[in-house]
Amino acid sequence: MAGVKKGNLIFVGPLPPPILGESIALQSLYKSEKLHQRYKVKKINLSRKDFEHPGALSFDKLLTDSLAILYSGFLSAVMKNPILYISISQTKMGLLRDCVMIQACKLLGRGKVVTHLHGNNLGGTIDATSGIAQKFIINSLKKIDVGIVLGGKLAPNYRGYVDRVEVVSNGIPEDFILKDEVGQRKKTGPISLLYLSNLMFEKGYVELIKATTALVKEGHNLRLDLVGGIQNETEFQEVKQYIQTNDMEEHIQYHGLKQGEEKKRFFLESDMMALPTKYKVEGQPMSIIEGMAAGLPIISSDRGIIAELIKDCGVIIEPTVEGVKSAIKNLVTDDAERLRLGKVSRDTFEAFYTEDKYTDSLIAIFDEL
Repeated sequence: MAGVKKGNLIFVGPLPPPILGESIALQSLYKSEKLHQRYKVKKINLSRKDFEHPGALSFDKLLTDSLAILYSGFLSAVMKNPILYISISQTKMGLLRDCVMIQACKLLGRGKVVTHLHGNNLGGTIDATSGIAQKFIINSLKKIDVGIVLGGKLAPNYRGYVDRVEVVSNGIPEDFILKDEVGQRKKTGPISLLYLSNLMFEKGYVELIKATTALVKEGHNLRLDLVGGIQNETEFQEVKQYIQTNDMEEHIQYHGLKQGEEKKRFFLESDMMALPTKYKVEGQPMSIIEGMAAGLPIISSDRGIIAELIKDCGVIIEPTVEGVKSAIKNLVTDDAERLRLGKVSRDTFEAFYTEDKYTDSLIAIFDEL
């Protein structure tokens, strides 16, 4: 790349920790060697501690947002024709902060703006504002050069104020799980079901536990592994008591937050995966793509673009105890269908959801501007 003139990129969004789909996706792009070869990148990390209540006000949040606005304005002024790449917020205060950055980039740097929506609640946030705040948001959205969504179903979140909307799906490294590692899981013992996400009520883990309990009591040889961070300790203790009361400790186990090889092991030792989410800002869960890489059939709900993501390799359910129970039972009792969906999962991942495809698509958009 010697002698290639670099562009200027202001990179704005939350990076891990905490480990969320949005932060993992942003980290993949930020760590891309190709991105840094093409652009001089300046990072503004908007990582937040409280993601169970992302719109809540606090002194720390106000300070962080104020500093981010000032720094983005400074970078817009000193960098030549920058591209502002921002993971656009879906809360009112966060969106207003982002809009100030958009206006600053356009006014001070005469740059280009690319916003990346990692969920499905931006439209609702726009609709919930009024008066001067809404006019300011709309005016800012109209200045966006490219709005990115995870799937076509999410494009209406921009409410028609962004002229150019592009679809770029998330992706994970193809070597996270190699193809020849898929299918090497155990052949005997209980059918192993994996839940891998943060343990919060809106993600449906409580319904999953109750459905699994009912199936085990009906005589099905089933095991549920829960992997992820606890978001509400009081709620989790109630769930733990439910597991103990129903004598399910051998069938339902919580393993904590896992990363790297430990997380990979859970994928490889599982037979299928479930995420019966009700999360209102769900977009395209990274954990589902990881499950597809592992060749697992996926049980999930029609939130965000999950239905589009798993249409050929999973089962879409209503995130209720009965809905989850029925889907699990069908796959537990039909080995051929479970294995067929698993194979399609891996093939779909390789075709559409690798990290290289994700980062190359984003960089190609930057290059066009």
